[in-house]
Amino acid sequence: MDTKAAKSVDEVVERELHQFWLAPGERLIIGCPPAHGYVGMLLDGKLTLPYSPSRETPAVTGNPRWPLPASDVLEADWTDDPTIAYWVVAQSAEQTAARLADHLAGGHGEARLTLSDRRLAVVYPARMLEGEDPAQPFRTFDELPSGAVRSVSAQFVGRSFPPRPVLRFAFADGSVVFQRDLLAVTKADRAHSRR
Repeated sequence: MDTKAAKSVDEVVERELHQFWLAPGERLIIGCPPAHGYVGMLLDGKLTLPYSPSRETPAVTGNPRWPLPASDVLEADWTDDPTIAYWVVAQSAEQTAARLADHLAGGHGEARLTLSDRRLAVVYPARMLEGEDPAQPFRTFDELPSGAVRSVSAQFVGRSFPPRPVLRFAFADGSVVFQRDLLAVTKADRAHSRR
């Protein structure tokens, strides 16, 4: 996806979340687009790639359509493998990032991190969930108070030149989710201005 297409997707995500997901008086801080790729999980120092959910997540229609990641990916260069969309670091499976990783891995690229001034949630488009009523555009899972998020920032990661932009969600419990995103700097700046 190029920058122009990413900006168009960002506009759609913002518009749909404002229209269909936010409660009256609730403010959107950041809404992530679909990120099609695998999850790398560094749990208590042990890497699992691709990570598979450790608990049940909603059944998503279809199957991932991307090849498996390279077998020798390192933490410092995960963004150099285009099949990896997320990198998660946690000390225990009960930490916020690890719980979210279950959805990000099981959601086939359709589960999206969404943060408002009230809540952090994983949001799925209902049309992608098996047996769901598409009249309700979104379904929300693993909803937490917004205070669970310590910060949202942009970083450039990887050994390639130029390094790849990612969004970094740091949680109050010390765990972290990184998401590959061409517009990471713009979105992190927007999130700071909305908090």
